[in-house]
Amino acid sequence: MSIHEELTTALSYFGLEKTDAMVYLGLLQMGSVTVGTMSAKLDIDRGKAYRSLNKLRNLGLITTTFSNPTICKAIEPKEGLTTIMQRREDEIITMQKLSRKIVEQLQQITRPETATEISSFSIIQGRANIYARVGKLIQESTKTIYIVTTVEDILRMYHTAIPEKIKMCKQNKGDVRILTWTNSENLLPLVNRLNASETRIGKLPSKSRMIVEEGNQLIMSGSIKESMDLNDDNDSIMYTNSSEMINNMYSLCTHLWKKAKSIELLM
Repeated sequence: MSIHEELTTALSYFGLEKTDAMVYLGLLQMGSVTVGTMSAKLDIDRGKAYRSLNKLRNLGLITTTFSNPTICKAIEPKEGLTTIMQRREDEIITMQKLSRKIVEQLQQITRPETATEISSFSIIQGRANIYARVGKLIQESTKTIYIVTTVEDILRMYHTAIPEKIKMCKQNKGDVRILTWTNSENLLPLVNRLNASETRIGKLPSKSRMIVEEGNQLIMSGSIKESMDLNDDNDSIMYTNSSEMINNMYSLCTHLWKKAKSIELLM
């Protein structure tokens, strides 16, 4: 993956779509230019260019003049991205202030249901949603959790909130065990930086993802794409509280764990 592709993926977390990222990166490289020059050099339709410029200006990433022709210029990256983060922080504070009242109102119109022992299953689509669910499972647990997945999946998790969730789980006396496989010694330090309770390297039954909490929750997926795109909407998982499935997968993970080697011995 080229640096431009990596930056385009990273900027998507700040609300930039592919064309927006292309325009912003292009302006950083070109400096102050007219819209016509910018769209020609980047081979972007002028209509799309104007739409992206309006969006980038509203985000605080560029400035444009009122002159004819219009001159556009990228804001310094640190300043621009900080502006976006501050706006997001303000939105979160607003949601936190409103959430208690909204929850109370929603509970008033929610139909009460009798507790049931029937197992539930749900499908979650999109990597952002998947990692959010994995993080929630880890953060709230005080038990043993196995994370059995590909090394690419582990490397992607480092760029999410999951490392902080693992830290919270360990503070709550939880035990997070990561099991993955790689032939590359260079990747071992990168895998280890999630700071799980323990990390082991061993053969996996498939290139799939399995996160299981002892006696409580299970997350599973089929074969995972190796791309580092954190916004891949084609990735999906199954989430369940089925006791039978949880116990079977927990036993499998325990078996795989015993056969694996501690990463500390391989580094």
